[in-house]
Formats: sequence, structure tokens, C-alpha cells
Amino acid sequence: MQTLLNLAELGVAAPAHGLTIGLMLKLESREARASKNQPGLAAFLCLLALLRPGAELRAADQTTNSAPPFRWIDARELCVEGKGWADTRQFYDRLPAKAEGLVRDAVWNLSHDSAGLAIRFVTDATALSARWTLRKEVLARPNMAESGVSGVDLYVHLNGGWRWLGAARPERTMTPEKHLTTGMSAERRECLLYLPLYNGVEKLEIGVPREARCEAPPPRSKGRKPIAFYGTSIVQGCSASRPGMAYPAILSRHVDCTFINLGFSGNAVCEPEIGTLLAELDPAVYVLDPLPNMTPQAVAERMPGLLKTLRAAHPKTPILLVENLEVGDAQVTPSRRSSYAQSNRELRHIFEQCRRAGDHNLFYIPGSHLLGDDGEGTVDRVHPSDLGFLRMAQEMEPPLRRALRQAR
Repeated sequence: MQTLLNLAELGVAAPAHGLTIGLMLKLESREARASKNQPGLAAFLCLLALLRPGAELRAADQTTNSAPPFRWIDARELCVEGKGWADTRQFYDRLPAKAEGLVRDAVWNLSHDSAGLAIRFVTDATALSARWTLRKEVLARPNMAESGVSGVDLYVHLNGGWRWLGAARPERTMTPEKHLTTGMSAERRECLLYLPLYNGVEKLEIGVPREARCEAPPPRSKGRKPIAFYGTSIVQGCSASRPGMAYPAILSRHVDCTFINLGFSGNAVCEPEIGTLLAELDPAVYVLDPLPNMTPQAVAERMPGLLKTLRAAHPKTPILLVENLEVGDAQVTPSRRSSYAQSNRELRHIFEQCRRAGDHNLFYIPGSHLLGDDGEGTVDRVHPSDLGFLRMAQEMEPPLRRALRQAR
């Protein structure tokens, strides 16, 4: 014989964190008999099961069984933004197939991460879901949550700007299928879904109710080119809580422009091969932010060559040079400044030389205030938190807007 006990029978109020379905604890007959003598123990066991990590998520997942049936649209049939090259080895790669063997293996492997790629679409759906297949089993990093490394992130265009709408993380599976949002009114909306920052994607589908429409959106403003970002793990998005919080994504929403994310974690050293690939692009603006991965000597030796390569292909395209940001505890431990302060001086010297030589489409962003001055902008003194990325975007937006005006 088995007995079913629930919280109501025990006189225990449901928790306030939003669980809406009954959670029952099945006890063997011996345990049930014991509960008659010790009702407090039974209540404790029920609460323990309820509060066990993941219990709420598992319970919430059960509600999807009663959701209306979805139809699934391959994201490639919609508008894929953020790809610099069409001829990639895998569809959601960031470098062209020909880059294999041209760039270092570390850069090539990082190019499989889908940082900066996004799906733009128009729908009147009342609910949206996503299912995607990941390429790497490592779903999180020590300093970065699974939601940023391997999750997807949804925005909607509303009242003239982009607003966050929903997100999903894989939760220990490489083939997740997750609700992004539910309960919307059936109105036509433009949406933007960012792909994972530190994982690759083999396949992505958007789910909508069967009666809903989901289609490619109208083109963006005619002649509006993307912004090309090149840099380190910070450009790639470490340690954003979700893909839309990396600073290139924040900036692109603020100026309503597509972008190409060529951040390569720990491997942005301005090698000539990368310069050749960057020169193949035709962006509105280049943003160069590699200094956290470079020694002062490397900055002095390689940055002039990179600028020369870009200028040979794009004499008038604005270029923003970004200093190494001030690390989170620099005010208390100024000894940490020595190496990156010298790199910043080298970059400033190169910038001033180019300006004196007549390059007036070159812009400069100091690093001293990118994260603020309270030490709250990082997770590990180097990699920005969401707060740090937001501050970076706010500091960088005015010079970026000036560069975009000059690009027109």
C-alpha cells in the first residue's frame, strides 16, 4: 500500500516563489504510518522535496505538456545577422572555411562559437520557444554562467527600441528545447534572438503556436553596414549572464545597427592573418579592442601593421581604438596597472602618429572609465559583469555615434 501526501493535506502553505502545480511526495506504507504519529516529519519531507534544487524547474516543465502544439521554423529561413562571411564550414561559424590553416588553431576553434550571431524575425505569436543543438559538452565556465555560455537570449522591438523579452539555458543537455516567453497578445512584433557566446550551434529552430505567423523581417535601413568588433574574451562576451549583455550587442541595440563579433578569448594579438581577414569585411566602423591580450611590445609592433592593412582596403572607414580597461581593483593595487598602462601609452602614440599623418577617421576610447570607478564592474577584476558591460557601452556609445555619422 502507498499513500499520497500533499502540502494542503498537511496544512502547509505553498511557497511564494511561484510554483503553481501540486507537488506530491509518495511515501511507502511504513513511512505513511510513521507520518500519522509524526505529522511534522511528513511536512518537513514534503518541503524538502519542494525546495530541492531544480524541483521548481522540473515542475514548471510539466506545464509544457498542456501547452498548445508548436510548429518549428529553421532559423536559417529567417534573417541571420552577425555573419561576416557566407562561406563558413558550419553555418553558425564566425570565420570563413578558408581560415582553417590560415589562422592559429586556437583562433579557428574559437571561431566555432556563435558569439554575436542573432536571428531577426517578425511574428504574431502569443508564445515563443527555441530548440537548439550545441557543439560543445562544456556548457558553462568557472567565471560565466551556462545562460551566457550556451543559452539564447530574446529581445523585442518596442516603442522605438529593443527590449528584453526572454532567455533560456540548456540545463545539462546539448539539445535543449525551451520556452522563451508565453502569454503575449497576438500582435505583429519584430524579435531578435541572440545565440550562445562560448558554444557553437549546429541547428536552431524557433517554435510558435501552429496558427501563428513567423517570417523574415523587412530589411534594415538601406545602406546601413554592420559594425565589426575585433578583440579578446571581453569582446566575445565573457562574463555576460546572457548573450544580449555582451557590450557589442548592447551597443548595436542602442545605435540600431547590426554587428560582427570577432572576439577570440585569450587570442587577440593582431596577427597579420587576422588583419587580412578583417580587411575583407566592409563595415560601417571597425572597433579594435585587443589590448588585454597584448604586451606593450606586441602593441608597438603589430598594431601599426593592422591599421595599414585596414587602410589599404578601406581608406575612409572609421576605426575606433580602445584602450585596455582599468582592472577592478586597480585603485587599491596600482601595481597591476604597470603592464597595461604601458600598452595604453603605445596605443596612444600610434593613434597620435596616424592623426598627424592625416588619418582623421581614427577615433580613440580611453580605458580609465570604461568600468566605472567603484570596482563593481567585473566578476574577477578583469572580465565585466552585466553592470560592467553596460558601463562600457555607455562610455563607448558617444564616440561610436560620431564615427557612424562620419561613415555616412
